[in-house]
Amino acid sequence: MPVAINQKLVKFFEVLSYGLILANIVAVPLFIDSRLNNFYIIPKQYVFIGLILAGLFFFAAKVVITKKLIYRRSYLDLPLLIFLITILFSSLFSSNIFGSFLGRNDVFLFNFVFLLFCVLFYFFIINFVNTPERWRRIVDLLIGTGSLCSALFILKTVFNLNLPYFGYVWNVVDGLNSAFGLWMIIIFALSAGLLMKKNIGVGRALFYFFAMIVCFVPLVVMGFKFLWWIVLAGLILLLLLGASFIYEARIGWLSVLFAVLALTCVFIIFGSPKSLQSILPAEVSLDIKPSWTITKNAVFSGAKSFLIGSGPGTFAYNFSKFRTQDFNYDAVAWSLRFSQPFNTFFALLSEVGVLGFLGFVFILLFVLGHVLSTWFKARGGGQGISLSLNLSKTNIRIDIFLAVITWLLLWFGMGFGFFSISLWVMWWLMLGLIIAGLDILGHQLIKSASYTLEDTPQYNLAFSFSIIVVMAVVILVSVLGARFYLADLAYAESLKSLRENNVSETESNLKKAVGLRDSYDLYHAALAQIYLSNASQFSQSASPDVQKVGDFVAKAVNEAKKATDLAPNSVGLWENLATMYENASLLVPEAGEWAVKSLNRALELEPTNAVLMWRLGNNYFAAKNIDKAIDYYQKAIDLKVDYIGAYVGLSSAYEANKETAKAVDIYKNVVRYDPNNPDVLFNYGRLLFNRNSDADRSDAEQFWLEAVKLQPEFSNALYSLGLFYESKGDRVKALQYYYKVKDLNPGNQDITAKIKALVAGASR
Repeated sequence: MPVAINQKLVKFFEVLSYGLILANIVAVPLFIDSRLNNFYIIPKQYVFIGLILAGLFFFAAKVVITKKLIYRRSYLDLPLLIFLITILFSSLFSSNIFGSFLGRNDVFLFNFVFLLFCVLFYFFIINFVNTPERWRRIVDLLIGTGSLCSALFILKTVFNLNLPYFGYVWNVVDGLNSAFGLWMIIIFALSAGLLMKKNIGVGRALFYFFAMIVCFVPLVVMGFKFLWWIVLAGLILLLLLGASFIYEARIGWLSVLFAVLALTCVFIIFGSPKSLQSILPAEVSLDIKPSWTITKNAVFSGAKSFLIGSGPGTFAYNFSKFRTQDFNYDAVAWSLRFSQPFNTFFALLSEVGVLGFLGFVFILLFVLGHVLSTWFKARGGGQGISLSLNLSKTNIRIDIFLAVITWLLLWFGMGFGFFSISLWVMWWLMLGLIIAGLDILGHQLIKSASYTLEDTPQYNLAFSFSIIVVMAVVILVSVLGARFYLADLAYAESLKSLRENNVSETESNLKKAVGLRDSYDLYHAALAQIYLSNASQFSQSASPDVQKVGDFVAKAVNEAKKATDLAPNSVGLWENLATMYENASLLVPEAGEWAVKSLNRALELEPTNAVLMWRLGNNYFAAKNIDKAIDYYQKAIDLKVDYIGAYVGLSSAYEANKETAKAVDIYKNVVRYDPNNPDVLFNYGRLLFNRNSDADRSDAEQFWLEAVKLQPEFSNALYSLGLFYESKGDRVKALQYYYKVKDLNPGNQDITAKIKALVAGASR
């Protein structure tokens, strides 16, 4: 191939690779797919990975054409490689190896594959952002994309407009509006900081000013206090930067930033005006105290956990294992299971251990060291220093320090929330821009490397094989990604058809999802639920086909078992399997024992879960093992002293054991904890009525009257009152309540016969 054509192709591939970086900057925050169950996780990860795979393909093509391996390496490459290897070892010895390598579709979890492509993203920035013009273009495109994302949020929340593609989605950047707010702060800080610079054109100044305003509005609309603290930190850093480069900054604009800082302080103290805030979806996250307790216990649970953690994306495992008994008394979250801690730092420390966490912190220290060195040089005098920093050639010093400020704000934000895809991509983008920018200034953090391939048969063979392997990996990953994407589309369709009560279509879509991605536990667990639903539906028919019901139950058990095989440390999956066995026990009595084994396995993974103790009690109660049932109900109460379900179960067990007095005593606690529950009042009255000691029956009357007062159409309480008055010989009152029961149950022949018998007795 002629040299001229080679050079043109090389230039084309280089420009195209840079274009892919720009495409990622636009696509990651904007791209969602409303057809999926989670609009953000798969679409953003896959578009990010897909564009980087395309970049790898073009990079390999350039090497093929030139027969040269030319790339730029930074001084940060070795620390990043060590960090990546540490995460790889953590993933290999993870408590959930599939989740650690691939993450999940339903919720974002930090995973090795995503980290690998983040490092490759950094590599592309280092290699293709090598001029001030390219550097500025990335920042301007980022600001423009952020402004568009903010405008979409404003149209939805302020003007309540549902756009055709985005629909009812509150924001396109992240599933959590708090994370979206942090993303907006980064754009706000960049645009506000760039306005400090002297000699920027009018058009550019208007663009930055519009971006700053439009990105400030969502913060006011959301009104989250922690966001204002991050804004305050950003404004302080911006003012310090302006003061450091006072001769290159506009004094008037620094005054404006100081005024914004004062306004931010007002919002921190008093909050943003309620009239400007919008009602947003509630966000539930694990509080900081239990997050730290679980993280600390996980880190110090053994040498392996201390060094490399439990594996990326496995906080759910640590949560189950190390949640304390106190968590059972959280009124809102006690029955929930969390896969993410309060913030990113806790997640990293518990999941990748001290080695991984220190490697991550080292990146911060390494970058800050070079930034401070450059900052002192930039503020120093002397021609030699000026030339060493290329100060005469470029005017992006302030821009680069702005990138440092936004990167530090992202570090600050890690302490307030859990990072997902868009924020991580922003973090790596800023890291790459900082290193590339410092090199442009002349700090020499990047060196070019070139390897010419010898034109010999053995080298050509080795080279050809290497390129084929790279391209094969790119194609294989692309095909797997497409299959996984289609699998989740099928899963989302199954949920849609389930909401429409189309069980057959739901089953068909789930089978399709399993066929495309058999190694994903969520699909098997969902398919198990559908088979169980089918079994329930057929069992309720007029003449149920026992064989068909049994087949569906067996399928449900098999799918639930596959799910536990894929994720053996998932408490939820063992609970799901226990549910399948409990239903199978109606046909196969031995399945009750399997349910107990599954619940015991779940309890090993989550020993402070009172619900698991209660369910074990229920299983032993169903198996007529009353002593064991009493034991586990009591254990559930010991874990959660206000657990109504456990008290009710314990009372039922004592009643079944002919210990009515104990059953009544237990219900005293139930009434104390839940005094306005009609069912509780009815059952307490029933126990008192049956015991019939001293004033028991008159007390039962009062409880039943209170139950009817709370729920006037409570048939059981009305009927019991009829029985009570009939036993006292007050037929008028008895008939009054019996007629109410008949009105509520007009087809009930028993109550009709009861009334006739009572009327006939009264007429004699």
